[in-house]
Amino acid sequence: MRYVVTGGSGYIGSRLVARLAERQETERVVVADIRPPTATRPKVAFERLDVRDGAAVRALLEHERPDVLLHLAFVLNPMHDQNAMYEIDVGGTHNVLRAASEAGTAQVMVTSSATAYGAFPDNPIPITEDWPVRGVPDFEYARDKTETDRLCQLWAAEHPDRVMTIVRPCIVFGPGVDNYIVRTWTKQPFFPELASGQQVQYVHEDDVVEALDLLLAGRHGGAFNLAGDGTMTWGECADLIGMPRRRAPLGLFRRFGALMWKLHMAETPPGNLHFIVHPWIVSADKLKETTGWSPRYSSRETFEIAMRAHGKLAPGPSAELPEFAAPVGV
Repeated sequence: MRYVVTGGSGYIGSRLVARLAERQETERVVVADIRPPTATRPKVAFERLDVRDGAAVRALLEHERPDVLLHLAFVLNPMHDQNAMYEIDVGGTHNVLRAASEAGTAQVMVTSSATAYGAFPDNPIPITEDWPVRGVPDFEYARDKTETDRLCQLWAAEHPDRVMTIVRPCIVFGPGVDNYIVRTWTKQPFFPELASGQQVQYVHEDDVVEALDLLLAGRHGGAFNLAGDGTMTWGECADLIGMPRRRAPLGLFRRFGALMWKLHMAETPPGNLHFIVHPWIVSADKLKETTGWSPRYSSRETFEIAMRAHGKLAPGPSAELPEFAAPVGV
């Protein structure tokens, strides 16, 4: 088996590459990324690649002729340059899928996101894979994930003889994760008291790698939600790490967030507030039933592990939620 992994130097990609390289049937794994992997492994090669360069993507797949293509090259932390972010996430996905079509790649996996469903008052709880991806127009990450997800659905419809796997994880946390969501909990002075009773899910990075590996090995096509068992509330997360809550009208938070984003003093635009105020909880039952996957860590355990790794909780067994941490209403 021959693999090409775009974004293979990332914290999920690198661990998945390590697993693929250990398989006896694996002949070659090509990490296609803008930066080289931190470790060298037998059977693993590196090709510098910017997915915005359609010609380079096509040349790579034509040369490698992989049996499986894993597309993990996306931007997580929002960029102030929306055009650049769109070109990487949406344009890059278009280039990769077009190249896979022309190269005859038989199996493709793409990491989408549960944010592709959008956060809306009428979302079912939980969301299953047959619910439409709607995104939100004023949060670029979710908006771009929605469009890339639809590109993958279209590719699958146009290539019914091939395997397209779309994976939609909730918030991925763990000791190796360091992004704007982690910094929300480790750097912010307070948490906005907007909907502290609203639920949130986390999935451990190890469980993500295990799920992707099982989906690949089983050649399971279709869309699959990915989440740890159970949920927390935003209020429980804040109280668990001793983060103060501050109550203010949603409109005021939006205006303040817009100003901070404009001044480059915030990591996210105010559109991310949709995902605090409205539900976007997903069901992972389809993944479990299809592959036998079961998360090793619950949502709560995953959050605690990440917070310990970043010094927000003391080392030791799972921290108990303080008695005062009952969720507060909207």
